Amino acid sequence: MKSKTTWYCVAIAGLLFVFIVLVEHPFRVKTNAALSTKIFPAFDTNAATHIEVRRARREVRAVRAQDSWSLTSPIEYPAAAGQIERLLSTLASLRWQNRLSADELKDRPKAQEEFGFTAANGSIVVKNGKTILLNMLIGTNTPVGEQIYLQVVGDSGVYVVDADLLKFLPLSPNDWRDRTLFHLKQSVNSVKSRSGNKVLALSHTNNLWRMTMPLQARADSARVDELIENTVGLQVAAFVTDDPPADLDPFGLQTPEQELSFASGTNILATLQVGRSPTNEPTQVFARLQAQNSIFRVARETLDQWRSPHTTFVDRHLVNIPSNGVVQIEVRGDDQFSLQRAGNSWGIREVTNLVVDPDLIRDVLSFLGRAEVDIEKEVVADFTAYGLKSPVLQYTLKAAGSPSNSVIAQIDFGTNQPGKIFVRRLDEYPDTVNSIPLGEYNRLPRASWQFRDRRVWTFAPNEVVSVTIHQKGKERKFVRNAKGEWGFAPGSQGIFNPMSLEESLLRLGDLKAVFWVAYNETNLERFGFKEVDHRILIELKRGGKSETLSLEFGGFSEYGTRYAAAPIDGVRLVFEFPWPLFFEVQDSLTIPSR
Repeated sequence: MKSKTTWYCVAIAGLLFVFIVLVEHPFRVKTNAALSTKIFPAFDTNAATHIEVRRARREVRAVRAQDSWSLTSPIEYPAAAGQIERLLSTLASLRWQNRLSADELKDRPKAQEEFGFTAANGSIVVKNGKTILLNMLIGTNTPVGEQIYLQVVGDSGVYVVDADLLKFLPLSPNDWRDRTLFHLKQSVNSVKSRSGNKVLALSHTNNLWRMTMPLQARADSARVDELIENTVGLQVAAFVTDDPPADLDPFGLQTPEQELSFASGTNILATLQVGRSPTNEPTQVFARLQAQNSIFRVARETLDQWRSPHTTFVDRHLVNIPSNGVVQIEVRGDDQFSLQRAGNSWGIREVTNLVVDPDLIRDVLSFLGRAEVDIEKEVVADFTAYGLKSPVLQYTLKAAGSPSNSVIAQIDFGTNQPGKIFVRRLDEYPDTVNSIPLGEYNRLPRASWQFRDRRVWTFAPNEVVSVTIHQKGKERKFVRNAKGEWGFAPGSQGIFNPMSLEESLLRLGDLKAVFWVAYNETNLERFGFKEVDHRILIELKRGGKSETLSLEFGGFSEYGTRYAAAPIDGVRLVFEFPWPLFFEVQDSLTIPSR
């Protein structure tokens, strides 16, 4: 009984298998094929190397080579690859919405005329080399207008597809032209702009731009790089004509108003000739690339910047500090000396007992690197009038080099006029006189002693035993008792805040000058000391010895700080006093007027 049941099941399974193989599978394949609405299911867009589109009796052809598309007919010109790729992608996914088979059309002898195929409304041919991948005719719109008829060459049927396909077809070659103005295959390291008699030439070396015409000078590299980038990125606004014998005069191109050339070494990459503006488009200009027939319109704003005065391209920074830094600074001013770097510290070769302030060196180099000059006169024969024949100050910056340190910059400073001082770079453009604001120049040390450590003194508050204030003919003295408490000395009286006094002494104990102004100065009146008449004496006791520090205050400097004077190493030095600390001094170390 069980054996019969088993054979019965096997027989049924066999019949089902035969049915699936011989009947159901072919039916499913036929059904799926019928359900697929893709017109070109096997079309591979990556295989396309040629495309021909005919529409409204105009034909546009393009070819792909090395992943870029170029128009070959009716003109030769770089093609807008994105637009061609979008058409190919649309064709690969194109689906019919309705289909009339050959059998359905056999009773319609004028079907070709009826659907618009004989009038050659349009056609698309895509090839891989000489092999046709896709060949189709485009007919008329359907009566409702939102669809079009389409026929694949070799297929007698007619497809109805969405009319959006027409949006991807060019009506003229201009629709597929790449509107990028420049197609540069090498990096630009030379630029030349001519406008009338004015010529601007720039050259890129050692990662920086230099001007070579009309004068030799450092160029503003950031500005030049940005302008090149903006120019190379310009887009053609409209193509005007490609006619070789076109009259150039109406476009202002017979004698171009401007010529702009980009080069790589001695190889000229492109030369743009620029003409006049169209009457109704003042923001655009007619232009063409030399050795090409195409005349087009392009925005003029960026191109106009190349016509700017050459001085706008000059790097106005006084010095361009290289990445390897400065290792030596030679100064000729009130005295002559040389600053030498050793590791992170600096010293003065001629004054071995002077401790140099490394922060001040950094400040000076920072100023020289960021200071911007104004061009006073480009070509000067006699520098006497500017005080540059015998400069009052000269800085020579040197970087490490072999066999001797190489000069980075040599700067002369001459006489001053209201608000400015004349400057000359002997190493770059020795015939040119520039100027910088006088207030910036006055921040440059002119003597070796001005590079000394800006620390005036150091003490701890608990080392102070008394403080005496002299101001406007009055005197007040504070003393600290054995318990460390502050009080008035005999003969002094008033109101004071001991905590405020202690805080001021804490900050005064680490006094650092803003800038050294005068050395061994005898005429303190010119700094306003006599008028202000404010002096502080601080008595210290440390290491079993007594010491008195003296600090005097004068008037205001041009930078808004107060002048101060103190004897240091037996010499009176005038310096600018830190402004925040002066507020504390006013609060606790002055004598009220009443």
